[in-house]
Amino acid sequence: MLRILFLAADLCSGGAERQMVTVARLLKKEGNDVIVYCYDEADFYAPILQDAGIPVVWELELKNYFKRILNVRRFIRKGKYDAVISFLPTCNFLNDVAAIGGHSWKVITGERSSRESTFTTRRGKLFGWLQRYTDYIVCNSQNACNMWRKYHPDYSDKMKVIYNCVQLGDIQSAYEQKKGGKLHVIVAATYQYLKNPLGLVDALTKMTEEERSHLTIDWYGRMEIMRGDTKAYDDTVAAVSTNHLEDVLILHPDTNDIANKMNQADAVMLLSKFEGLPNVICEGMLIGKPIIMTRVSDYQTLVSEENGCLCDADNPQTIKGALLQMCSKSPKQLIEMGEKSREKAIELFSDEHITKQWESLL
Repeated sequence: MLRILFLAADLCSGGAERQMVTVARLLKKEGNDVIVYCYDEADFYAPILQDAGIPVVWELELKNYFKRILNVRRFIRKGKYDAVISFLPTCNFLNDVAAIGGHSWKVITGERSSRESTFTTRRGKLFGWLQRYTDYIVCNSQNACNMWRKYHPDYSDKMKVIYNCVQLGDIQSAYEQKKGGKLHVIVAATYQYLKNPLGLVDALTKMTEEERSHLTIDWYGRMEIMRGDTKAYDDTVAAVSTNHLEDVLILHPDTNDIANKMNQADAVMLLSKFEGLPNVICEGMLIGKPIIMTRVSDYQTLVSEENGCLCDADNPQTIKGALLQMCSKSPKQLIEMGEKSREKAIELFSDEHITKQWESLL
């Protein structure tokens, strides 16, 4: 049995947090002693950890950055852990700082959504330099791994690619193909400009009223990028209202029942400008849904003509084209495309395969 700490800012409903919780549960299921440490208060996934018997240590009073660094370092170095795992840049920074001066535990940092600025900004260069104290840098896509090797070839031996594991839970909803004669598409993403909600609005405005009449899109996601910052959501609401799209694009808060929502849809969509391996696409594939996505992450592996449509985040005309292409599919074709998605997902994201890869690092 290993003693494993997961270091997180909080337990908000983001994709990285969801994947951290999933990996923590898998390693707990294998008989390991798993603990999660958080220094901010968002607790969306806390009930799932509680149900799995994984304790969460909350250090919410640490608002001073310097004190937080010292406290996290002290907590890790006194914890007698066999491994400390972190997923996002700030947590990776804290994980690396704790290892300065020597360490007896495995330091594992996770890279979720690399892009050029990850490496070229002053902050990115500092965080990259500190990765010398990491034993393994785990990327959730080959695309991210290649980018790390481009900017830090000296870290090549540390680099590992482990795809996200997909756990759906109990799906009880029923699926009716093209209910009401409309293609029902679902998006599950935080309301932020990176996820491109305004690009979707722009694409919808380029359709005729007749084309839009065959389409319903439900977007589920956290409305705050950071606490109190709902600007992207507010801008999206305003754009939907200005263009009279309320009957086509319906905006919802985040939900723990996203798998059942996906199951009721005809297709799952992601329009991000940048992305690590997208959880929502992996989940949609495993549920057996056709996919519409932008050319991010390992899109070549995830989507082909057999199971979906591709588009470009910065080109609303291509988003429009992908939606209309999917609208043209018959119910039978949608089911066949969904079956191809599921076949790919089982091969790529099974619990057993992902668990073995994580255990090999520990």
